[in-house]
Amino acid sequence: MRHRKFVALIVLVLVLVSLGSWFGWLLFAPTGAVGTVSLVVYRGDNFDRVMSELNRLGLIRSDFWFKRLASWRKVPQRLKAGIYHIKTPISLWSLTKFLSEARPELIRLTVWEGMMAREIAERIEKLGLGDAERFMEIVKDPEGKIDLPFEWKGDLEGLLFPSTYYVPPLRPKEEAFLIQLMVNSFVEKFWKPYRDEIDKSTFSLRELVTIASMVQWEVKMDEERPIVAGVIINRLRRNMKLEIDATVLYALGQRKRRVLYRDLRVDSPYNTYRYKGLPPGPICNPGLPSLLASLRPADVPYLYYVARGDGYHTFSSTYEEHLKAVEAYRKWRAQQQRQ
Repeated sequence: MRHRKFVALIVLVLVLVSLGSWFGWLLFAPTGAVGTVSLVVYRGDNFDRVMSELNRLGLIRSDFWFKRLASWRKVPQRLKAGIYHIKTPISLWSLTKFLSEARPELIRLTVWEGMMAREIAERIEKLGLGDAERFMEIVKDPEGKIDLPFEWKGDLEGLLFPSTYYVPPLRPKEEAFLIQLMVNSFVEKFWKPYRDEIDKSTFSLRELVTIASMVQWEVKMDEERPIVAGVIINRLRRNMKLEIDATVLYALGQRKRRVLYRDLRVDSPYNTYRYKGLPPGPICNPGLPSLLASLRPADVPYLYYVARGDGYHTFSSTYEEHLKAVEAYRKWRAQQQRQ
């Protein structure tokens, strides 16, 4: 009798040791090849999708125990969309700990001041965040796809606020998310803080952004932005053609250092050498200094300006003065080319 009890005890101990060893192996034994693997968690992914991807990467030995450990560490609540670089081999215990604590890498999307919507679209496609054509389709026809807290007729050129955005990996057809992100930034950085001034302006919001977009493209130095905005408004009040090179380039759909005489013949409502008044809408997406310049233009007597060659402009009140400034610039340019 005693012998049987002893044998049963030995068997029980062996079973417990085996179970313990198995359980320890399950939780603490590393798995995966030596190196680093990347777990991509897309915006909107649920925990089951993430677990499926971890299985594909060969990092989970047991779905049951992974779920229990992950739940205990609150991984489903803490896990955010992004890219996780996981050093392998790694145990189930360490994996769940890593996922509960790690900050994922996001994709950096920089929208520079003065970028056109199509340039932003190309940048987004290059980063793998979306399709350029679908992006532009939404920009051109945003109704029902993008929320705006103000009245805005036409495409969204001008509202894609320049900034650096850190974006999680996106599934296909999420271009509207990116556009909404940029529009929200415009709302928070310009429309909300300066709403009272915008409402009091003699120009509509779309007109203000259109003026700002021309200022953005034409001017390099922030201190000159209010002056150029003042020149534009002075010419509008005198019913003069704006004759702004940047609008011609927008009509041509390209960026060039110089506008040639043949370029001025392009028949487009954006060509301010041919048509009076403001163009139909913004020609790029201006930054805050240009937006504020359109809202707070300098009270100046100038009607003309021409590049000086050093990043600044020469401003003139009369056409005669302007011609002299143009000649001075041409001489400067010729001298530079001879050097």
